Amino acid sequence: MGICGLLGCGDETSAGSETAGNSSTTEVGTTTGEPATTGAVPTTSPTTTGIDSSTEGATGTTTGAPTTGGEPVCGDGNLDAGEACDDGEGNGPGQACKADCTSNVCGDGDLGPGEACDNGIDNGPGDACTGECAANVCGDGVVGPGEGCDDGNQVDDDECTNACATIACGDGIVSAEEVCDDGNADDTDACTQACTAATCGDGFVQPGVGEACDAAAENSDHGMCTSMCQAAKCGDGFVWNSDGGTEACDEGANNGTGKTCKGDCTLNVCGDGDPGPGEGCDDGNLDAGDGCSPLCQSEGCGNGIVDPGEGCDDGADGDQNDGCTDLCQPPKCGDGFQQDGEACDAGANNSDSGACTLQCAAATCGDGLVWANMEACDNGPANGNDKACKADCTNNVCGDGFVGPGETCDDGNQNNNDGCTNACKPASCGDGFPQPGEECDDGNQSNTDACLVTCKAAKCGDGQAQAGVEECDDGNASNTDACLTSCKAAKCGDGQVQAGVEACDDGNVVGGDGCSAGCALEVNMVCQNPVLLTQADRNAKFNDGGATLRCDLANWNNPGPNDWIGPNLWYRFTGAAGTKMPTSPPPEYSCGTHAPGWMQGTYPTIQDGIVNRTVCYYWTGNTCLWSNQIQVVNCGSYYVFNLPNVAANCWLRYCGAD
Repeated sequence: MGICGLLGCGDETSAGSETAGNSSTTEVGTTTGEPATTGAVPTTSPTTTGIDSSTEGATGTTTGAPTTGGEPVCGDGNLDAGEACDDGEGNGPGQACKADCTSNVCGDGDLGPGEACDNGIDNGPGDACTGECAANVCGDGVVGPGEGCDDGNQVDDDECTNACATIACGDGIVSAEEVCDDGNADDTDACTQACTAATCGDGFVQPGVGEACDAAAENSDHGMCTSMCQAAKCGDGFVWNSDGGTEACDEGANNGTGKTCKGDCTLNVCGDGDPGPGEGCDDGNLDAGDGCSPLCQSEGCGNGIVDPGEGCDDGADGDQNDGCTDLCQPPKCGDGFQQDGEACDAGANNSDSGACTLQCAAATCGDGLVWANMEACDNGPANGNDKACKADCTNNVCGDGFVGPGETCDDGNQNNNDGCTNACKPASCGDGFPQPGEECDDGNQSNTDACLVTCKAAKCGDGQAQAGVEECDDGNASNTDACLTSCKAAKCGDGQVQAGVEACDDGNVVGGDGCSAGCALEVNMVCQNPVLLTQADRNAKFNDGGATLRCDLANWNNPGPNDWIGPNLWYRFTGAAGTKMPTSPPPEYSCGTHAPGWMQGTYPTIQDGIVNRTVCYYWTGNTCLWSNQIQVVNCGSYYVFNLPNVAANCWLRYCGAD
């Protein structure tokens, strides 16, 4: 538009001004002044006409001109110079045009039309309000305030849950890296706070599995809590000599009087008054000359004379392998002297839990004795990598790569999605870990949730009623029983006739249309507009020896016309076909078929309403070789018949009679 167009140079006509962002046109009057003499100033200044001002983002702005001689005013509804918009009284916070006649846009800090939020310069990725003035919510794929993550999907057991929290032990969701997760802080149940299965050595006492204590890595057969998670005590076979323990020995059931280890788990030593192994006597002191020497041998040993209490006496010649030791006793294991045939002999320190056993053999894996602090177990010949105690005398546990008792596999890894799970069971349906080929696996035995025990996703028609989703599920394709193929319970008005329950079902619960609101047939309605059976070859008098063949069976390929059009409709015999069905058997080949159908019994009265009757079919000399049920109604001047498919494959037909 040119300058004159903007200033209205000498134009005395009214100009139309189009509102910015609005298709409506507003008439703006133009004031025209009469000129005075040459060079004189007009008495009235012309008003600017037709100014077109459009501002991007502004809606509902008004284009106008200031009053003659006045200053532009924001809020007068006129779009003046320097204004992006002006909606008059419609200006203000939260409106398309703000109070200062600037457009309300995303990022200005003012919540405008179409904006879910607007925090001004605080809008942006990761903030509560995005750069598009949309609220940052969990599931939008953008990590917002209060969210630990946001992967924008609905998978709850990946690295980010549906609550936008990173997967973590204790959230109640078992991730691929966890053996279990019960979502509680109880370390004494089957699943610890570290999401590992409860086991001896995990540092938590689980009374339910018989643990009396558990000091984790501090468990020790020499400590307060044994490697079997039992409180150390004298007589348990473990030497408790640390963590405050004062036991010098512990041979379990072998503790006692005269034994290497006494009943109070102290070593049997010379001078304690208890003659132990290798002692010839023990008078409770270490005095000499009282008959029992300070070595707890009968005094006189070494004199070359076998005194009472001596087994021998070779003069204590220092040779322990000559048949008589310096203790004046024949050599034996436990005397503290290593003789031929002995691997060791620590005397009173021999122990079946030590380096030298009570048989004077060096402790070794496979000897059937548990060497304290060296072996976790030892079942002797029963050791094996497939046994409870492996060949290296370590316990066979799930995850060690050896299939032990109670395990059906052990691949030595922590992957639940391969052929062997972390429970050392072969991957199978019901183990709670979906494997390739399984649609799902929730690890339970319920067929009423979303995953069946066959590891197939629940769906309508699988024969299992899914709780909260399906009303029923009988697993068949029948719509005539109590459960429809849509897994809805059959009811009157669903359009499906429930066998044995409903006489009809027209898909509504409105009476007066042939089927009542209770799905019962309405006699007055079935008499109206029945299907007419009129063919002469249907009459019982028609018999051409089988040359004409028709069959009243749905989808049967009849070689000629047939006036029966489908099952379970109401029919009326009329015209050449007769007026009703015969009540005695017509001859074979009558009625244009092989086996003619006739009705047993009498016809009902009007008051009888709808009655059931049997139709028999005459063939091979049997007047009722096949039969089926029909319904009959007396309509006053005629009868109508509800005729299903005939009783057998063809050829069979319903006969008419005069």
